[in-house]
Amino acid sequence: MVRVLKCINNNVVSCCGKDGRELVAMGCGLGFSLRAGDVVDESRIEKLFRMENPEETKKLTDLFAKLPPKEIELCSRIVDKATEDLGQQLSPSVYLTLTDHVCFAIERSRNGTVFQNTLLPEVRTFYPREFALGKYALELIERELGIHFPDDEAANIALHLVNAEFENSLSDTLRITQTLHDILAMLGAYRTIAFDAQSEFYSEFSVQLKFLVFRAFSKSFYNREEGLFVQAVERVYPREFACAKEISRVLQQRCGAALPQAEMAFLAASLHRTCRAI
Repeated sequence: MVRVLKCINNNVVSCCGKDGRELVAMGCGLGFSLRAGDVVDESRIEKLFRMENPEETKKLTDLFAKLPPKEIELCSRIVDKATEDLGQQLSPSVYLTLTDHVCFAIERSRNGTVFQNTLLPEVRTFYPREFALGKYALELIERELGIHFPDDEAANIALHLVNAEFENSLSDTLRITQTLHDILAMLGAYRTIAFDAQSEFYSEFSVQLKFLVFRAFSKSFYNREEGLFVQAVERVYPREFACAKEISRVLQQRCGAALPQAEMAFLAASLHRTCRAI
C-alpha cells in the first residue's frame, strides 16, 4: 500500500512505499484531490522514482514542484529511452540531474540564450551511443515543444547520460572528456607518428582510449604481466611506444595515475594500426 506524504501538483505525489521509503509518483491527475495519508491508486501511477537517498528525493520533489508537467514527462521519456538503448540501469540520480539540465536549457532557449559545448567533437567520437540519444532528445523536444537546439545540447545531454552509466559526477566526466580532447590534440601534433583520424581502425582505437582514460581516473588498471610483450612492442614500434609514454605523462598530470607498462604496450600496438606510414 502506497500512501501520500505530500501532493507536489496534480500530476506528482510524494508518497511512502511499502518498505517505508519515500518515493515520487507521477501520473496524469494522480495528485488531484489527494491529501496526506490517503492511499494512492497504484493503477494510476505512470512512473515511480526511487532515489538513492532522502536528500536526492527532496531535491527531486522540489524540482518537480516548480517545473511544467510536460517537461518532466519529456525528461522521463528520454531517460527511459536511454535505459533501453544502452541496455543497462542508469543511476537514479539521472532523473534529477538531466531534468534539471534540460528544463533549464529550455528556459534559456526561450530567453534567447544558447551555450556552445567546446567538447562536441570529443562527445561525438567517444560517446556515440549517448550522443545519438542526445539527438533523439532534441528531436523529441522540438516535436513536443517546438524548441530547436543545436548539436551542442545533444552533447550536453550525452554527458549527463555518461555520468549515469559510470556513476561519475558531471565535473569528473568533463575532466575525462577534456583529457581525451587533449590527448587527441597531442596525437594530431605528434611529429614522429602520423595519427590518422580517417583510419578504418580509428573507431576501435577511440573506444580503447576512452576506457583507458576512465580506468586511469578510477585508478583501476588491468593487473597483468606482459613482460615479453612489452619488450617486443617497444622494440618493433619504438615511436608508438614513445607516444604512449607521452599519453601516460598526460594522465599522470591530470589524475595522478601513470600507465603500467602493459597498458602502454597495448596502447602503442593500437596506435600503430591507426597511424599512416611516414
